[in-house]
Amino acid sequence: MTFFFELLSKEIGFSRTGRIVLSKEFKKFVTTPNIVIPFKEFLSRRIAFLEEFERYKFFIISKVNFLKIAFIKDKFKDNGFIYTHYGTLERFQEIFKENVKIFSQENMLALIPFNNPSCVINEEFARLEITHHIGIVKKILKENPDLNFGVTIKLFNYPSLIKEYLELFNEFQNIKLINFGDIFDSLLYFRKILKVLVHIRKVIDPNLVMMVSGKIIPKFYPMLVYLGFDLIDSSYSLFLASEYFYNTIEYSIPIHKMKDLPCSCSSCRGRLQDLSTNIPSREKIELLSLHNLITSNNYMKKIMQYLKTEDFRFFVEKSSNDDTNLISILKILDKKYFELICKETPVIQEKKRINSLGPSSYYRPDFVRFRERALQTFIPESWTTLIILLPCSAKKPYSQSRSHRKFHSVIKSNANLLRVQEFILTSPLGVIPRQLENLYPVNSYDISVTGDWDATEVKITKNMLIKFLEKYDSKIPVICHLPEGGYRKIVDSLIDKTDHKFYYTDIVKSPISSESLASLSDLIRDVNNQDKGTISKIENNKRNLEKVIDYQYGKNVGEKLLSDEIKIKTDRRRQKSYIFDEITKLDLARYDNNTGELELTFDGANKVKDHFREHQYIIFDGKQLKGSTLFRPGIIEYSLDLKPRGNAMIWDNEKESIIGIAKMIIGAPFLKNSRSGRIANIIKKVGKK
Repeated sequence: MTFFFELLSKEIGFSRTGRIVLSKEFKKFVTTPNIVIPFKEFLSRRIAFLEEFERYKFFIISKVNFLKIAFIKDKFKDNGFIYTHYGTLERFQEIFKENVKIFSQENMLALIPFNNPSCVINEEFARLEITHHIGIVKKILKENPDLNFGVTIKLFNYPSLIKEYLELFNEFQNIKLINFGDIFDSLLYFRKILKVLVHIRKVIDPNLVMMVSGKIIPKFYPMLVYLGFDLIDSSYSLFLASEYFYNTIEYSIPIHKMKDLPCSCSSCRGRLQDLSTNIPSREKIELLSLHNLITSNNYMKKIMQYLKTEDFRFFVEKSSNDDTNLISILKILDKKYFELICKETPVIQEKKRINSLGPSSYYRPDFVRFRERALQTFIPESWTTLIILLPCSAKKPYSQSRSHRKFHSVIKSNANLLRVQEFILTSPLGVIPRQLENLYPVNSYDISVTGDWDATEVKITKNMLIKFLEKYDSKIPVICHLPEGGYRKIVDSLIDKTDHKFYYTDIVKSPISSESLASLSDLIRDVNNQDKGTISKIENNKRNLEKVIDYQYGKNVGEKLLSDEIKIKTDRRRQKSYIFDEITKLDLARYDNNTGELELTFDGANKVKDHFREHQYIIFDGKQLKGSTLFRPGIIEYSLDLKPRGNAMIWDNEKESIIGIAKMIIGAPFLKNSRSGRIANIIKKVGKK
């Protein structure tokens, strides 16, 4: 098999989409993530199985009979196959030598098994077993350098033993797939599981296909995809069927307990309902096997749909909420491994609505990154004389909501709006400066609103607000136009931690009632001691834009980019704004009003190119770019802050000129260990507008 993996996109967490090339000549691919369907003799005799899976792209086989060329090349010539052996490694070697020509076929990959049966009594025994296994694997790989292989590994609940395999993976480039054979057999060891996966992710080529086998039930699939697995072996569904378990996705239930079958597959529409008693039956096992595989496949299709078009993190949280081990995996990933997972997570999810479920959403990587980035890059105006804290709104951006339009009207009527800094308090994001309200994820999230905040929500928002207030002169008063409950609890908890003086409005019924707005109006007039000096609205708009630029590219980049007078033009549909230098007439940047993204032009990038000598850069091995995609072999150096879907400046090989502007497909961790693959989409290049 001319077998290799091509990454197409990085998604939230470690999840990714890609394709496995079965035949480049005939353009045959297997999209990932996906499940591998076990092809068994008893299933192949059932017409319903052939009708359901005849066009399925990827199977795993273990019977020698299925290696016949007529079977592989004729009946299933458009399908891909993984062959493995569930016995001794020595017997696998014999089978491989007898059928080596078949394994050179495009649609066949040999998966070297772990020696079965194997039993260990302690870590040292396990190490010896693994060493023996690696020795045989190396022999097979050396004898067949022109063939591609997959390798099954086992760790026996000793995560440190993963180090034994690393030399093997890095030495042999004809290893294209790593199959974790036992790592998910017990989720009780979730800390060990994450330790292994994070460690291996840091050191192996990310173009290797990650596959998982063992006691895997469909309920685990979303989490496995989130953890970065490309293929999931669904063979365990057959074992469950042999034990008369019916897969409902959420649970595996003994078939005799199922009064009504909640499925319309061929098995459930047929005889399975009649056989749902406690009496053993071969037919029942076969029908259950087919049902379990169909539901597994349908669930993976749903996962793929969410991954491409919806907020996949929400799907992972939703599918994990009734399993304490799965939720624990999310919590540990978010907190202990945040630095790594943040580098792997795209900076934006375009046109995807984020639904926050509660505690499981508080520390999702894109939320934490926003909090950190906003605090790092936000620079207050020197002319600010009043700070106002406001509640969030369901409509995004906030300023377009009915409530915030009313707030705006009151503030504008009673103060110089340009001297007022508005902060919106919201869960689970924390504190949102008005200037950043149209950036992802602020413009995309939604959460159930009851007015009650738990201790974690209060802590997140309180800590963030303290850090924002520290940026301002403590003499500036703070008006709190916030309803009772969680909002007030946040402010009450930080009053003794800052020297700012706080003033509360009287909220009657709601913040937008006439009485509440009148109280806000009176309080602004009472506490606001503004300097009568005028502030240019153009200058203020420029400073607001600088904050967006700083958030995207780094602190002080906005000030350098917009150092001269600027002019902003908006298209007829008000979708995009174009930023020009008023003096030089140069086109500096384009701002997308829907996503909040700002894209630099060559003139804009060159104006702040010193920043891109240290940040968000790639050095290309040449002087001129060709095509629309940048691949790994063309890169000789890069910065460590590159993130998926983030912007990057491409320098020539002497780092003298910026020759391209790109949108990253992957992040810096991928670049570190990869030898091939697509790295970025080239948006602009020298010689092209």
